[in-house]
Formats: sequence, structure tokens, C-alpha cells
Amino acid sequence: MRVLLVSEPGVDGVFRHVEALAAFLLAQGHGVDLAYSDVRGSDRLKQLVIDLEAAGGKTLNLRVGNGPGLHDLGALIKLRRFMMQTRPEVIHGHSSKAGALVRALRFVGAQQPLFYTPHAYFGLAGKGGLKSLVFNGVEALLGRVGTTINLSMGEMAFAREVLRLPQNALRLVANPVDTQRFFPAQAQRRRELKLALGVPEDAVLLGSVGRLAFQKDPLTLYRAFALALKKCPQLWLYHLGDGELTAECEALAAELGMAHRIVRQRYLNEPLAFYQALDGMILTSRYEGLSFAVLEALACDLPLILSEVPGNMDFVEMGLSHCGSAGKEDPVGIASAIESWVQDRSMARPSNHRETAEKRFSQSACFGALVLEYETAVKNG
Repeated sequence: MRVLLVSEPGVDGVFRHVEALAAFLLAQGHGVDLAYSDVRGSDRLKQLVIDLEAAGGKTLNLRVGNGPGLHDLGALIKLRRFMMQTRPEVIHGHSSKAGALVRALRFVGAQQPLFYTPHAYFGLAGKGGLKSLVFNGVEALLGRVGTTINLSMGEMAFAREVLRLPQNALRLVANPVDTQRFFPAQAQRRRELKLALGVPEDAVLLGSVGRLAFQKDPLTLYRAFALALKKCPQLWLYHLGDGELTAECEALAAELGMAHRIVRQRYLNEPLAFYQALDGMILTSRYEGLSFAVLEALACDLPLILSEVPGNMDFVEMGLSHCGSAGKEDPVGIASAIESWVQDRSMARPSNHRETAEKRFSQSACFGALVLEYETAVKNG
């Protein structure tokens, strides 16, 4: 089977999903072509392009950003030409821009099965306003084209109840995690990584990773951390990511007098060392699809502190042994969850996080289910 993957972001969670899916498909003997954009690119995107071309695949740089614009028409024309050249049996778009382009192909001649993974609908933020109205309208209209792959129960509920998409157009297939690539660190390894970061050996290091943007709500994270620090002076925060709120986060950290307790890195080519340095993982998002960061933290057997929002609630309600939570945009509640986690550390309770990652979120289970959807769609014409 030949699959055309289309993705606008070339960095962060959406891209990592596409990168892992491409590798899985190749390992299973399928052909993979890629339409991408280097506007939000990375060194890993460049390597993926090299790897796919080396494996006999074709690639196309659409050169589009994540916002709508007239240039999208040109991108659609280029994508249609690419489709005619590569002749894929399945086309799969990832995130809103690629999803719109892929499903628009139906109106310019595409006959093959079309798939779309939102990786968290924009409307899940619950912001209201004209922008949300437009995004929800587009998703509701295009959601009737092809098959939508939802990553979490919360995302599927939004598609069904808010966007009013028919159930037969929706499938639930979770993000997977590579448990061979992500694994727990031995105590000595964690100590070495902390010291390399300039973090004291006896510090309790809480980590968070993700784009510094409205969705991830890093400002609530900083406010909550500042509150928790008053009661838990051994706390440090390792924050990995970059985005439009970077300067605002730096200003808030200085205002709260805690910048000296934050280790900041904008990007890591290989994030394993990030997780293995941590004692716990926190995510204060306003909404999620199904976070790769949380899955990778699970595989590394880390305790979790999560905001109670769509996407995260799948983990909160999963029966995990070490998962604290609080409402979104609630610094006091999240600070309390951090404090409870610090206190619980002395109990040394056994964790089921690594086991859960291996049993429920393996690549063979999750991507295997996705490939089955591809094959069924191709068979049914």
C-alpha cells in the first residue's frame, strides 16, 4: 500500500506523530510519500525527508504556515499535482492546515480514501469569538469528507457533540509511544543529568514540554509553580519549548522571583535526556488531542500532574497510580496537586505508568489499528 502523509508543522507533537507513523509504515513494507512545510521546520524534518527519499518515497515542500491565506490555493494546486504524480492509495492529513488541504482534494478529483487527524481541534479551547466560529465551521463542513481519526475520547466527543459529525465518519485511535526509545532512567543517570543542567542533586525536578502558546497555557504553569515553591523549596522546573509566549513567560518568571529555579531550553533534537532528568511531569494545557509528551513521560515511568481538559482526561480517568490533576487555568489547584505529589514521593509507592504505556500505547497496537483502517477503506473502495 502506498500512503501520502501531509503535515504542515515540522516540529513538536504533530510532526513527531507523522515521523513515527512514517517509520512504522516503512517497517511494515508500505510505500510512504510526504508533503510537508519547512516554515515551522526542524532538523528532524530534514532528516525525515532524507530518509523517505532514500526509501524510494517522494517529497514536496508546500511552504505554508499554520494560518489561513491566499497562498493555500497554490498549496492545494501543488498538492493535487503531487497526488497525481505519486498515485497514493491513501492520503492522510495531520492537523488543521494539512487536514483542510487533504480533504479539499476531494473537490478537485481525488477518489482515494482520505484521512484526517486533528491533533486537538482549535475549538476545544472554548475561547468563543469569530476565530473559533470560523474554525468550527470549517471542521464541521470538511468533517463530512473522508474519515477523521480522533486521538482521545474528549476529542471525539467534541467532534460528535459540537461539530455534529456523524459517528460513522469518526474513529478512535490513540497516539502511540515508542517504549524502546523512551524508558526510565536509573538513579545515577538522573543525578548526572540534573548536575549537567546545574540542578542540585537533592532537588525535586518537575518538567514540562510543549509549544509556549495559548493551548499549552504556560503562564498558569508558572503561577502554579511559584505558589508550590513557597511550600516546597526543593522544587525546580525544567521547561522545554518555544513559541509566541516565550517573552511573556520570561517576564512572569522574573516578576514572580523564581527565574533562578527554571531551566529553559527551546528545543532538543533527542528528548529522552529531558524526561530522564525529571522526577515528575506536568502539563497545564487548555486542551489536547492525546499528548505525546504525556505518553513519553508514561514510558519513562514518571508521575504526572495534568489539567482536567479534553485529551488529558483520558489519562486522569485511566487508573494510573501516580496522576494528580486540577482544573484548567487554576494555579491554586495545580499548585496543590504539585504539593501533594512532592509529599507522596516519600511513600515510594509502586508505579504502573511504564506498564500502561507498554500495554495500551505500543506502536504495534495504535499504528496497527490505523493501518487496518487504511486497508479497510481501500478494500471498500
